[in-house]
Order: sequence, then C-alpha cells, then structure tokens
Amino acid sequence: MSDGSSPAPPSCGSGATPAASPTASCPSSCCCCCVTNATIGNVRQFYGTTGFVSPNTGSTLYNGHAFDFTMTFSFAAGSGGTTDCTCEWWEQVNLPAHSTHPANTWTEMMTVGSPGSPTFGPWDRRTVPCPAGGNLTVTITDPPSLGNAPGRTITRTLRFRLIAKSGPGCTCGTSCKMATATQVLTMVNGNIDASASSFTIGPTTTV
Repeated sequence: MSDGSSPAPPSCGSGATPAASPTASCPSSCCCCCVTNATIGNVRQFYGTTGFVSPNTGSTLYNGHAFDFTMTFSFAAGSGGTTDCTCEWWEQVNLPAHSTHPANTWTEMMTVGSPGSPTFGPWDRRTVPCPAGGNLTVTITDPPSLGNAPGRTITRTLRFRLIAKSGPGCTCGTSCKMATATQVLTMVNGNIDASASSFTIGPTTTV
C-alpha cells in the first residue's frame, strides 16, 4: 500500500537508467568520453500569430517557447573500451500529450515518452571522435507548445531535467551535468495569455 510519498525527481545522483537511443558509431577501441558542460539557453517565445519553424520537423508551431539544450564533451585519444557518454531527457507535466507520459510523473522521453522523436535527432546522429580523440558539441532544440483550439482554457506546467553523463569507467573532472527549466503556458478561450505564460531556466547541478 502506498504511503502517499512521491518518488524523488531524477538527478545526477539518482542512478537513473541511461537513454537507450541508438549509440553513435563507436569502434571497439572507443576512447573515453567526458561531459564538460550541459546548459539550457537561447529561449525564444512564440505567442499568438508569431510562429516558430521547428528545425526538427519543418512545421510551424504557435503558442510556446523554443530552447536549446547544448552539451559539450571531450574524448581522450586511445583505446579505452566502449565508454561513450549518455543523455537523459526527463519531463514532468500536468497535461500530457500521450499515454506513455503519465500526468505529474517524471518520464524519460528518450526511452519511454518519445523514443526516436525527431527532436532527439542531433543526439542520435552524433559522430564520436574516436579513437583519435577530440571535442564534440550536441545541441537539441525543443519547441514545446499548445494548440489553440477554439474555446480552450487550460494551464499546462511542464518541467525539464536534462542530464548528460560521462562514460562509465572514465577518469573525468565531471561525471554528470543536469540542467533544469520550467515552462508555464496559459490559454484562455483559445488565446494564449502571455502575462501568465513563462519559461524559466532553473539551477544546474554538477557532480
């Protein structure tokens, strides 16, 4: 029987399962990957008739915000085993868009919510600089929005915990970086209420 408590939200120390999206081509002599940074930024709002063309699908979206999750990695030259970095994309929302994302529950969108989504294409298509070593930057652009159906009155609160982890067994200065943000979208009678809508970048955790 439940004691009424909620599971702890995902974090760098929660032991969350790494994303199961396809691993980039990585030879048997893959070098060690270390995360050097992970940030949420470049927030753009698009309200009312101001649309945003998604770089993921080419479609025009309305009533929301676009933001970038940018991760940087360094790869040590040499043979170190298959030790690639991993990415986790956790979301919690009060009004989910599909059944695989239960309301008010932290869901790993890369494995359960939207596996194979075009949004995660930049991660799935990344090229690991091994075994020569080098640096890599991956930027994922996400434009969460609301449809403006006539008469629609809702407030949706969407929270993000986006995590980049260094390869297991690698000697890295940083083992994990987590960036957080919260989006609130309020629609009244089919029109976005800009005064009650926002996108707020939260704290970043480094382990």
